[in-house]
Amino acid sequence: MLDMIQAGGQLECEPGVIRLFGAADIGSRGMLSGWSDPEDGHTWNDGLEAVFGIAVRPPLERYELIVMGEPYVTRIRPAQDVTLYGNGHRLDFWRLSGRNETPLSAVLEPEWWFVRDRLARMTLRFHLPNSARPRELNDGLDGREIGFCFRSICLRPLHA
Repeated sequence: MLDMIQAGGQLECEPGVIRLFGAADIGSRGMLSGWSDPEDGHTWNDGLEAVFGIAVRPPLERYELIVMGEPYVTRIRPAQDVTLYGNGHRLDFWRLSGRNETPLSAVLEPEWWFVRDRLARMTLRFHLPNSARPRELNDGLDGREIGFCFRSICLRPLHA
């Protein structure tokens, strides 16, 4: 059974199902701008903002969005700031300083979704102002402007 399908540039999510960024699962579906090509098991941003579209079928409820990934930090760039917006609402901010897998978690309120064609849609904007090109930091040959390695995404229903 498909629990995420392409929905007009966005991914239709089935609440409670963990999906994996990368070539084998999500691929480039839902990636609207600011992404590098999907790799095995992950996808990097490429630029200062990465925009991702999701959709769910109503009825809407409160959801916890959980994105797992790893920040790109080095001795020269010891912290990565991430601000997450959902349909224009500022959802949360993180200052990440460890190069280890980290959850980014935010609550999505029902009234923040845009409903059209029997789907509730949300555009997630990850602002990553400390993204850097590893080759410019003498940290390899990678010329992409990376800040966060996205590994998985899940919408978890929050019941009252």
